[in-house]
Amino acid sequence: MRFNLTCGVAIAAALTLSACRNELTLPNYNTPTVEGLSGDQAGLQLAATGILVSERDQYDNYITDVTIFGREGYYYFQTDARYVTDYLVGSGTGANRRLSSTGFAAGNWFAYFRNMRNAFNLVNAVESSSLSDQQKAATRGFANTMRALDMWYAITLRDTLGMPVEIRPNPNDQAPFVSRDSVYKTISAMLDGAKADLTAAGSIDFPFSLHEGFAGFDKPATFLKFNRALAARVLAFRGSLDCGNACYTQALTAVSESFATAPGVASSLSDMNIGVYNVYSTTPGDGLNVLNYEQDANTLAHASTVNDAQKQVDGTTPDARVTRKVVALDESVAAPGKDAGIPALYRFTVYPSNTTPTPIIRNEELILIRAEANIKLSNTGAAATDINNVRAVSGKLPALAAAPTIDDLIYERRMSLLFEGFRWIDARRFGKLNTLPLDLPTHFVAKVVPIPKAECDARVNPPNGC
Repeated sequence: MRFNLTCGVAIAAALTLSACRNELTLPNYNTPTVEGLSGDQAGLQLAATGILVSERDQYDNYITDVTIFGREGYYYFQTDARYVTDYLVGSGTGANRRLSSTGFAAGNWFAYFRNMRNAFNLVNAVESSSLSDQQKAATRGFANTMRALDMWYAITLRDTLGMPVEIRPNPNDQAPFVSRDSVYKTISAMLDGAKADLTAAGSIDFPFSLHEGFAGFDKPATFLKFNRALAARVLAFRGSLDCGNACYTQALTAVSESFATAPGVASSLSDMNIGVYNVYSTTPGDGLNVLNYEQDANTLAHASTVNDAQKQVDGTTPDARVTRKVVALDESVAAPGKDAGIPALYRFTVYPSNTTPTPIIRNEELILIRAEANIKLSNTGAAATDINNVRAVSGKLPALAAAPTIDDLIYERRMSLLFEGFRWIDARRFGKLNTLPLDLPTHFVAKVVPIPKAECDARVNPPNGC
């Protein structure tokens, strides 16, 4: 189904919406209470919609940042060089070079925590409502799945700096920072708890509607497959960091419970693109996909993607994932700022219009997660089946000549998930940050995004990352 996302925008920020349409009678969201929200069905819909809107509205910021850090692209805003100087040059010298906690590249923090609180509030609201036990379970499953997703976005940016995971009833009561390992364990536990709730909901509908980006996954029983897809992603990340084979084994189970196609059977790009998406529209007040080149021509592609592309079966044509997603500019675009960067020669064509959906997670990623787990577990035959399936269907490349390695996997993820926010994170979790290209001697590769100075200043006992 399709519905206008506009009404949920204010709630996504802080549940401050008083009305979307004149005929609705809603609680006073200027002073929100659990009782007020739980007593109004329209308020419940607005809260759920608001969570999805906030999720979507952070996506382009996240993708822009990690695209620059991972040398997939640039953001050349000609009147503001900070997308180059703050992101690629940084502050300090030598081994002390890093991103500044007061710089332009220290964002993507507070909005995730606001949305996690929105999910927390929604769970608390339904507990005291007149909804049935199954409806309450369905709502908890939805809210905690989305909260876990926000937590994943936040920790992928801060990594070893850690982050708070607890949401306390009083927003002024500061939750402590915990380690990266603890964050990932919390995310997995939250997704597993949401799985139990979604299972308990049975075959009922959600007591609210989800937008068309959840088509096929818009009921608790099918939303569960989305939940398991996210669980597989998190478990694979944990496997590559601290958890090892135990988490990779669990990742294979989660993939089998998701919407991933069986090994070797994906036969088209449509198969690869099965998944859950953020959606956009031109409805006044709604959001547009600003990763679309016509909407924002400042986002440009790094030449290394084209230069590193393997050749198709004919031995001449580059990887179809590259020819499909990147094109040469009519004219090169100079970097803003004197001697800050090099001219850009390419742009992305991943999102052909300003209403093209953006993926939260899709089948092609899940197939490669399964391949990653199998490589790490020494099931190289199973891994080869999945990698060669992706190479043939998505890249039009010949099959690998030998058993796949992690380096093979990194290449496939790089090209399959281009402009979806993974190259920098994958390089870091596999110890490959030194393989990312430096365009100028003044450039460096960031390891983490710093904790914003405002967060540090607000804390009585700032964490070590401040």
